[in-house]
Amino acid sequence: MRISSSWAHQTAVNSMLNQQASLQQIQQQLSTGKKLLTPSDDPMAAARIIDLNQNIKQNEQYQSNINTARDRLSQQESVLQSATDVLQKINELGVQGLNDTNSPSDRASIAGEMEELNKQLLSIANTKSPSGEYLFSGFKSTTQPFSKNSGTTGTYTYAGDTNSRSIQIDTNRQITDGDPGSQVFGMPAGSATLPAAGSINNVFEAIDKFAADLRANAPNSASLDDVSKSLDKVLSVRSSVGIRLNALDKQDEMHTDSVLEMKTVLSATEDVDYAEAIGRFSQQTVSLQAAQQTFTQLKKLSLFNYL
Repeated sequence: MRISSSWAHQTAVNSMLNQQASLQQIQQQLSTGKKLLTPSDDPMAAARIIDLNQNIKQNEQYQSNINTARDRLSQQESVLQSATDVLQKINELGVQGLNDTNSPSDRASIAGEMEELNKQLLSIANTKSPSGEYLFSGFKSTTQPFSKNSGTTGTYTYAGDTNSRSIQIDTNRQITDGDPGSQVFGMPAGSATLPAAGSINNVFEAIDKFAADLRANAPNSASLDDVSKSLDKVLSVRSSVGIRLNALDKQDEMHTDSVLEMKTVLSATEDVDYAEAIGRFSQQTVSLQAAQQTFTQLKKLSLFNYL
């Protein structure tokens, strides 16, 4: 069997090209910081990287949703705290107004203070978010929820709806980021004749009824019951908001842990180990130099060099 000089030369050249390709690949890994330069380097690892990146993005989107819901619920909780303070003051005035030692002028003065507090409470119920949406209008977030009727004394109108917006915070979990005003402050009777004291559902109408009776020097303890029930309703919604905020915090912690774990796995899968890669780079450089030296020696192994 004869081995031609051209075959030997080509073999040496191919060896050097392979060594150079390997060295170039390591250089690219070091410059990019990634072990996998193309999916063909490791198809299974490439598929795993795609899945991990998708899961990380999905969890980060859930975290963004949680932050949005948390901001809105935190504002609502703050607003409801203000409403609670106002209602507690109105409740105290109501107890004071029922005292038989009050003169008609005393009760008229209490009624005036109660009416001013009711205006403040109405303003609270019409609070907007920083983005310009009304907090208590349901899906009709651009519509002012509550207004006082000019045609019928002591009655109000609710222009929102009874819906609550739900936000996705996990694959199979949603949470409402607000409450409709009808649920928080009660659905007003509107232009219809008001129910009797003790059965008024809307807090603004209940307060106005109480104030009107005080002005007439004929307060009804049933009106105090209406105010107390309205206060309980606000407190109940506040409790629900607190529960939802707590749930958001716990879900956020779960997503944070999950994202951290997935990023750790992703790094181990795709990021290059610089110490190991530098070692391979040095070894490959030596191999390339050896291949080049071998080729130099092979070029001398020709009979033509001795003729």
